Amino acid sequence: MHLYKTMKNFLLDQDYYIDIFQDFIHVFNYIDILKLEETKVILDMPNFNLEIKGQDLVVKRLEKKEILIQGTIEGVNLKR
Repeated sequence: MHLYKTMKNFLLDQDYYIDIFQDFIHVFNYIDILKLEETKVILDMPNFNLEIKGQDLVVKRLEKKEILIQGTIEGVNLKR
């Protein structure tokens, strides 16, 4: 359990973090959802907009400042 707490504290100390694995993308500390479509999701982040392009994109989990999206991820762009 010590390793779990250490990792959680490390991640929560960051301004944001983005994890991409298998057919999921997990984003922590986004500000707002600007666009939510089946082929494109745009999130307002602290210093940029995060654009996620893909197919069959669906929100699997939505928490305060945290989102988990599943689908075929074709690209991720940072736009200032």
